[in-house]
Amino acid sequence: MQGIFYFANLFSTKTNHMMLKKISLLAIATILASYTIQAAEVTPIANGYHVVVATFNDRQEKEARQFSESLNKKGFSSSYGLEKGKRFIYVFLQSFDFTQYSAAIKAMTEARKKSEFATAWVVKIKDGREIKEGEAIAEVKEPLPQNDPTPEIITEYIPNPPADPIPNPQNLGNTPIFLSVYRDRDSKNVEADINVYDPDNGKLLTTLKSNRYMNVSNPKTKSGRLKLVASAFGYRDSQVEIGYINTEKDTVQKNVVYFGSYFQLKFPMQKMQSGQQAVFSKVTFFNDAAIMTPASKEQLALLLEMMQETATLRVRISGHTNGNDRGKIIYTGPSKNFFALSSDRIEKNGSAKELSTARAQVIKDWLVSQGIAENRVEAIGWGGTKPLYDKNNPSARKNARVEMEVIN
Repeated sequence: MQGIFYFANLFSTKTNHMMLKKISLLAIATILASYTIQAAEVTPIANGYHVVVATFNDRQEKEARQFSESLNKKGFSSSYGLEKGKRFIYVFLQSFDFTQYSAAIKAMTEARKKSEFATAWVVKIKDGREIKEGEAIAEVKEPLPQNDPTPEIITEYIPNPPADPIPNPQNLGNTPIFLSVYRDRDSKNVEADINVYDPDNGKLLTTLKSNRYMNVSNPKTKSGRLKLVASAFGYRDSQVEIGYINTEKDTVQKNVVYFGSYFQLKFPMQKMQSGQQAVFSKVTFFNDAAIMTPASKEQLALLLEMMQETATLRVRISGHTNGNDRGKIIYTGPSKNFFALSSDRIEKNGSAKELSTARAQVIKDWLVSQGIAENRVEAIGWGGTKPLYDKNNPSARKNARVEMEVIN
C-alpha cells in the first residue's frame, strides 16, 4: 500500500509540475500577446496633411494619448496616430486632405504663434507613411551678364509652395525657402532685413524680407555657400550659413529644417545687451531740422515697445552730423509736432553739434510723450566728430545718423 501511495503521490507531483509549466507558458504568451495587442492599438495616421506638435516612439502610446487628451482639455481638437515608416506616434492639432496644402500651412503658422507650439510642422501622410512633396520649381533665372564680376542673387517671393513632387536631391535650386525670424524667448515673429553675403569675400549680394516664402537663384559663389544675417532694430544679429547645391546636408544644423516642400531657415533673435549699439536706419529728418519725417514712426514704435516691455531698460540716444558746419536749425514749436514742419516751428542758427543734440533730444521728447520716464533716456550730440566715412567718400552722407545704445 505504501508503494502504491508513493507512486500515486509521485505521479501527482509530476502532473502538478507539468500543469504549472503549462500555466507559466500560457501566462507568458498572454503577456506577450497583450503587448502585441497594445502596439497594434495605435492606429496609423490617416492620409492627408497634419499639423504636428509632438512626437513619441511607438512604445509611448499612453504618453501620446495623455498629451493629446491634455490638449483637448485646453480647447484644442487634437488626435494622434502612428507613422509606419519611422515608427513614430505623431500628436497633431488639425488634419487636411491632399487638396488643402495652403490651409495646412496657414494652420501651422497660426499654431506657432503659441509658445507651446513654436516648432509645429506639417507632415504629409499616405498609406500610413510620411512622404515628401513640394513644388516643381520653374527654371531659375540666371543673372544678366555684367561688367562687374561680383555674383548677383535673384529672389522671387511666392505665396507658399504647392504640393508637387520635388526631384532629389533637395537644394535651393529646386526648393523654396522660408526665412523664419522670431524672438528667442517667446517665438513671436520679428520683422527683419536679411542680408545675404558671399562668405568667401564678405560681399553683400542682396537683402531679403523675413517670414516669407521665396525662390532663390544660384549666385555662383566660389564655395557654393551663402551666409544670411538677420538684422532687426533692438536685437542682436542672427545668422545661418548654407550651401546652395548641397542644402539638404545642412539640415544637421538646428536652424536649417527641411519640411518636404521647402527649407526653413530659423533666426532666433535676442534683445540687445548693455553696451551694444544700433543705428536708427529708418529714422530720418527734414533738411536742417530736428523734426522727424512720418516714415520714422515705424522704428520708433519698436524702441517704444522695447522700453515698455522692460521697465528697467535705459538707453542713450546719440546724434551725429556729416561735417561741422554752422547753419539753420529748425525745431518743433509749442504744438510739439514731431513729424511735420508745422506753422509754429522755430528756426535758429546753430552749430553742427547743436543740430545733432536737438535730433537726439527730439527722439527722447517723443518717448517721454508716450509715457517713458525721462531718466530712462539720455540724449547727446557729437556733431561731426565721429564720422563713419571720410568726407570725400561716396557714403559720407551716412555720417549723419542717430544711434541708440543700451546702457544697463
